[in-house]
Amino acid sequence: MQNKYLIKASKKFWFWYWTQLMNGFAPSDLQGNYKRPQGIRFNNEYDISNEKGEICLLVGNSCPWCQRTLLVHKIKHLSKEVKVVFLKADFEHGEWIFNKKLKGCIRLADLYKKANKKIIFRATLPLLISLVKDEINILSNESSQIIRLLNSIRSESNNQILNIQNCNKKFLSLIHNNINDGVYKCGFARNQSSYEKASKNLFSALNEVENKMIQNQGDWIFGEELTYADIYLFPTLIRWELIYSKIFKCTKQELSDFKKIIEWRLKFFKISNIDKTCYDNEWKKDYYKALFPLNPNQIIPVLPSLKEIMNLDSKKI
Repeated sequence: MQNKYLIKASKKFWFWYWTQLMNGFAPSDLQGNYKRPQGIRFNNEYDISNEKGEICLLVGNSCPWCQRTLLVHKIKHLSKEVKVVFLKADFEHGEWIFNKKLKGCIRLADLYKKANKKIIFRATLPLLISLVKDEINILSNESSQIIRLLNSIRSESNNQILNIQNCNKKFLSLIHNNINDGVYKCGFARNQSSYEKASKNLFSALNEVENKMIQNQGDWIFGEELTYADIYLFPTLIRWELIYSKIFKCTKQELSDFKKIIEWRLKFFKISNIDKTCYDNEWKKDYYKALFPLNPNQIIPVLPSLKEIMNLDSKKI
């Protein structure tokens, strides 16, 4: 009898403790649906070409929202115009820290404070800043806005540069809400109904993307032109087999069921220098080690390398 009550009490305590952990980094609404915090937004009329200071893009190599910005940085060849600064995740304290001090700051939270920006939820990446002497000016920490700012910069590179075009906002919102956020809504769901809702919306959106590609019959989602839709979609789908289908329970269908998406993903991966934005070993370490509420024993499953996955994709096409 003692074991029965001990088990029951332990379960209740664990669920309470799990809820506190989830509240810390994956807030939800009253129905248990994951709700991503809003970031700092810049004035829509802001013109980055007028910026006088050094422009820096602060990123972490495991974050898909950071990878969005790195994709544009690579595609537009902006190495001379925008300096990229990588931070590392401090799992013990749940924060980003600099490998080398920036303006006297070792923790990302310190840089936010030094810039006199009130942190609504936590100090997040990606972060686009300009530096003028000792002044830190935060331009944005919303990836959707950062990629547009980066795309507006004229590169001095002599390399051939792909143009990234606008696309249908409704379709872009579908990718952002139901796929990019959708995998997190599955993984961070607080109950069965919120998980099933997120899973249904996720795979419905993937089917819409697949059908859009079949309809447009080009290299990219909207046909022959690369658009923000491609930039949005890639970071999520390149992590699919390694992360989201496993730890986030995105299991309703295999990604390989979506033939056009697999073909598109391989083409995108083969764009010059895109592979340099993919850090699969760090992804596995960071996701399986950092997301303690989803993986308490912190075991990293035996998984293929990203190179092996891409080789398998090429054989399927």
